[in-house]
Amino acid sequence: MSETYPHTPKIRDFLKSKSDLVKQNGLNYLIPTWRRFAENYADKEELIYEWLNDLDSRRIIDEILKLLSNQERIKVKIDLTPIDKLVIEKTFQVSECVLGEEIESAQKYNRVDNWYYYILNEHLFKSESGKFTRRN
Repeated sequence: MSETYPHTPKIRDFLKSKSDLVKQNGLNYLIPTWRRFAENYADKEELIYEWLNDLDSRRIIDEILKLLSNQERIKVKIDLTPIDKLVIEKTFQVSECVLGEEIESAQKYNRVDNWYYYILNEHLFKSESGKFTRRN
């Protein structure tokens, strides 16, 4: 896997408890994974478990961004912007955090910083009927 993004000892240390691919490749794995999600699954995924795994990938990207220099962070954000935009175009906001109120509160998630935990696609909205409210 090529090294497009920094994978410093600080990042490796932060990722030590993550899956092997994430631990070994950091953003070089996570950003292509997020891109695949945006292009292929954001509007088609039907399994909430898979959906949440992909959203967790986006959260880990945000956590790594905090470890980067300003210059590195800007470069990553430039790459992320069109991917995030595509995800937003293929989904809609729901009133509730898709992880549930307890996790939202414990982790202090909010719809500004963690916007990806407040979106669904039509398939998931229907399959999780009654759990979420579409937000206008």
